[in-house]
Amino acid sequence: MTNKKTNIATVLANLQTTSSGYDLIRYVGLPDMLGQESDLILYVMGKNLARQAECASIVEIQEFFQHVGWGELLLANEKRRGFIYELGGNLIKARLQMLKEIDFQLEAGFLAESMYHITNKNCECVAEINKDHVILHALHN
Repeated sequence: MTNKKTNIATVLANLQTTSSGYDLIRYVGLPDMLGQESDLILYVMGKNLARQAECASIVEIQEFFQHVGWGELLLANEKRRGFIYELGGNLIKARLQMLKEIDFQLEAGFLAESMYHITNKNCECVAEINKDHVILHALHN
């Protein structure tokens, strides 16, 4: 194994894949392997990915979500204490309909850390799962 750091932008630009392999690993393999700590580990993993991705704007975050197959991220509302995003699209609808055990901790961690870089305010994010979309509450102190 090499110690060479992989640039996320390079990986994304060169990968073309369907989301089924991702879904299998993400929603079956990882939770089974990580056990009860799955939510926390995925949230921290999302934050670490955001540090490497270095999205400098909300548009870049939206493009990142779209490109990696996390869904369509839309800014629904900006409040005094944070931002409300809606995560939707056909992929999200299909996942919500097909998967019994589903979470969005990876996405929430990524969004929290990305918003920290944009606003320079500590931010945490909570996912609220609805019938056909997800609401991500990105709140800061």
